[in-house]
Amino acid sequence: MLDRLALRPPFWGVITLLAFAAAGLSASASFDAVPNFVDAAPLLSAAALMIAIAGWRLLHRELLRRMREDESLRDRVRRLQDAMQSNVDGMFLLRAVRTAEGEITDFEIADVNSSGAETLYRTREQLMGRRIREALPTPMADMLFDRYVDAITLRTAVVEELRVDRRAVAAGWLFHQAAPTADGVAVTVRDISLRKREELRMRKACLTDDLTRLYNRRGFMALAEQHLRIARRQGKDSVVMYVDMDDFKQLNDHYGHAAGDRALMAVSRLLQSTVRDCDVVARMGGDEFTILALDADVMGARAIQKRLDERLALFNASGELPMALSLTVGHTRVRPSDTSSVIELLARADQLLYARKRRRQMTKAAESRHRERTPQRAPRRTPQLAPVPIPAEVAAIARAAAMALPNVVPAMSNTIPTVSGTFLPTHAA
Repeated sequence: MLDRLALRPPFWGVITLLAFAAAGLSASASFDAVPNFVDAAPLLSAAALMIAIAGWRLLHRELLRRMREDESLRDRVRRLQDAMQSNVDGMFLLRAVRTAEGEITDFEIADVNSSGAETLYRTREQLMGRRIREALPTPMADMLFDRYVDAITLRTAVVEELRVDRRAVAAGWLFHQAAPTADGVAVTVRDISLRKREELRMRKACLTDDLTRLYNRRGFMALAEQHLRIARRQGKDSVVMYVDMDDFKQLNDHYGHAAGDRALMAVSRLLQSTVRDCDVVARMGGDEFTILALDADVMGARAIQKRLDERLALFNASGELPMALSLTVGHTRVRPSDTSSVIELLARADQLLYARKRRRQMTKAAESRHRERTPQRAPRRTPQLAPVPIPAEVAAIARAAAMALPNVVPAMSNTIPTVSGTFLPTHAA
């Protein structure tokens, strides 16, 4: 009750009036008037006692309030420690190590949870109190040190995805966050290797053809645009080639789509083995393929086509497919000064390809008309000799001679067949 009363202004007003009254009585009394001062002593003592009690109560109440705040603070720290230790993400509290001039020279690990320690292949006890340039390899430590200094200086958080060395960190990719604190940074790391692998798989699936494992149209357009930009900057020529399979529909109609798939895979292998590793090979769709040959000119394109024809002839000779494959190639040269887009270059190569197809079809049609106009000669037949009639007496003599000399007659040449099936020498006839 007294502590609640001590916080009210009227209470302190009464105490002040009593103090002034006591002071007035003391001033009005002379030094000889000791009984007046003695009479005022109880009142002064009571006022002093009340002030002491009120002060003690106020001090006690303040101490209780601070104790409750300290307990609440310890409870919050304990909860934060539990949350930090149970977090699946790696968490680090780093304290800045400064020189006498205030320059940051390193960061000390003030606290770390078990997930963060496992990320660095260590335990929590091994990392507590160590500095990042001692706990991490030099290139990685220098890179993180620069980022943390920028975060403290600019008071901005660092949020990024890092490709790390698995020999130093138990992950291939990390999602890295660093937020500035009063005198350091709070770092959170998360292993995103599985997500990055899935992203890579999905990106590869979007850019590659499922059947041939070559780049598809989307992948070719993206890579070709980038490669041509680099080639133009370096002042080098390139060649865009368009490849088309001849009579592919006939192959599918006569031998089935399975044979057509095998033919497409065979052509993709031939193209990959013909060009260099730096060249881009893609299946644009159906039976159409494209090649971007870097640092090549017209002679290089002809050399590629010659190698392709040789390998195709060897493949057809192997008899792997029931029908021989045939390819038509059209190519266009891309000079450094050529600013055409990839679509325009493909259109140019496609026009040259169909021009070659038309010339080939015209040649085949001319050869077919020539064969139709040329009269076909009947095949020469060997005349058959009619059997020579032999009298019966001569045949009987021949049979008797054949029975008497069985080993001689089969070895004789120039014989004449008889009606009975025996052989008679011509001179005997």
